[in-house]
Amino acid sequence: MISFKKALCFVEAVPPLPEERIPASGALSRVLSRQVISKIDAPSVTSSLKDGYALISKDVRQASPEDPVWLHIIGTITAGDHSDLKVQHGQAVRIMTGAPLPAGATAVLPQELTVMEKNGRVAAGACSETGRNILTRGADIKKGEAILEEGTVVNPAAAGLITASGNAQIWSYRIPEVSVLATGSELMEEDTGSMQGKIFPSNRATIAGWLQTFGIPCKTALCGDDAQELKGLLASLMESSDVVITSGGVLDGEKDLVISVMESLGVKFLFKRCRIGPGKGVCMGTKDGKFYFNLPGGPPSNYVAFLFIALPAILRLSGRTQIFPPRARATIMSEVKGRADWTQLILSRTWWRGLSLAASPVLETSRLKRICLADSIILLPEGLSRIGRGETAEVGLLFPSGL
Repeated sequence: MISFKKALCFVEAVPPLPEERIPASGALSRVLSRQVISKIDAPSVTSSLKDGYALISKDVRQASPEDPVWLHIIGTITAGDHSDLKVQHGQAVRIMTGAPLPAGATAVLPQELTVMEKNGRVAAGACSETGRNILTRGADIKKGEAILEEGTVVNPAAAGLITASGNAQIWSYRIPEVSVLATGSELMEEDTGSMQGKIFPSNRATIAGWLQTFGIPCKTALCGDDAQELKGLLASLMESSDVVITSGGVLDGEKDLVISVMESLGVKFLFKRCRIGPGKGVCMGTKDGKFYFNLPGGPPSNYVAFLFIALPAILRLSGRTQIFPPRARATIMSEVKGRADWTQLILSRTWWRGLSLAASPVLETSRLKRICLADSIILLPEGLSRIGRGETAEVGLLFPSGL
C-alpha cells in the first residue's frame, strides 16, 4: 500500500496517446497536439461593422442633425458582394454589416445617424472620423498567425476560432478507448421482477457519465463472480481498449477475483491499494502501454478513487496536463477528522463568502445522495488528523465553473 502522493506520481507519468488528424468539426473537447496556423486573413476584406453608408469622412466633418450634409447614393453593397464601386467626394454607398468597403471610402456612417434619404441622396446627420465602423482585413486573424497553441483544450470559442481561420482539420491527441466493467453477482442490468439481494450498477453509470463530460466515450459491461467468465471478458476488453476500469472485487473476500485474474492476463501492477480514505482498494496496472484501474465497489470509495486516480490518468492519455480535480484553498466551516497516516478525502460543498472560498463536509447519511450533493472534496493530507473550523485546507473542485 502506497501513499496518495506516490500514487499521483504514477498518474502524472502517464503519457499522451499518439496524435491524429481529425475534422475541425469534431475538435470540441479534444487537445491540440500541434499549433493551429491560420490559413486566411479574417475578415478576408476590409468591411463594414454597421448597416449604413460608406463615405469620405472629410465630407461629413461638420455634419449635424440641424445642419446635415447631403450625399449622392451611387449604389448598394451587401455582405458577400464583390463591387467595383468607387466613392468620390460628395458620394456615398449604401452598405450592410460585413459588406466589403468600396474603394475611396474612409468611414461608415450608421443608418441611425442619417436624417433622411430622398431622391437618391442621403442626409448625413453626424460626423464619422476616418476608420470609424470599419473592420480592416486581417483584423481578427492574420494568415500565417498561430491562433492556438499545442496543449489547448478545444472549447466552443476555440472551435469557432479554428473555423474562422480556414482550417478544416486539426492535429489532436487521440481519445483513449475506455471500457468500464462492473463486477459482482449481485449486479443486474435491468429489473427482472425479483430485486431481492440485487442492485443496479450505479458506480458504472457514474464513471461513464464523468467520462462523457470530457468527451470520452466508453463501453460498459457486467460480470458475475465467476473466474472463467471474468477472465474471458477481461481479455476481450483488454484487447480492444486503451484503458479498462473495473468496479468491485479488489479486496480479500472469497469472491474478490479481479486482481488475480488480471495478473494471470499479464497485467503488471504499479501499485495495489493506496493510503486514502475512502478508496484504499484502488489499484493501477499496465501492460503493453495500456492502463488498468481497479476500483473498490463501495460507492464513496469507488467515486473518490476514480476522481483522483483513474480519471486524471485517462485525461493525461487524451493530452490534458492540467491537474484534476483542480485545487483551491478554502476555509473549512466544520471540523474534519481523519487518520494522521492516511490522506482523507471528504465529500464537501463549496460556496463564496465574499472574496474567499468556503467548504463544509456533506453530512447526508445516504452514500449515494452524499456523492450527488458534493461539488468538491476536502483533502486532509497525511501528517494531519484534523482541520478545525475556520482553518484553511486544499479542496478539489469537481464543478469549478459553477462556483
